[in-house]
Amino acid sequence: MAQEVGVRNITELKQFGCDLKRLSEQLASAFHAAENKMYHVCDGWNDNVNIKFMNEFQKNVKEIDKIAANMQEFSKFNGKSCDLLEMYQNNSF
Repeated sequence: MAQEVGVRNITELKQFGCDLKRLSEQLASAFHAAENKMYHVCDGWNDNVNIKFMNEFQKNVKEIDKIAANMQEFSKFNGKSCDLLEMYQNNSF
């Protein structure tokens, strides 16, 4: 079945899913840390340029959260698919 669906290496596919999960966590964490730093640094700096930047950055953080959530979902799907492929490969389903 693994070959039938175009999967040459289940182990590599599973590792990719794990890497994707880790990347999504790191990405979200880095952007939230930057957002917190932005609030701290920009406290008391209320000109229009700063307000515009903060609003844009907050929108970007929300988009990053969506991307990270999609990566997490794909990672879960990938893991389940790999488990099924391994079960099929081992005739243990």
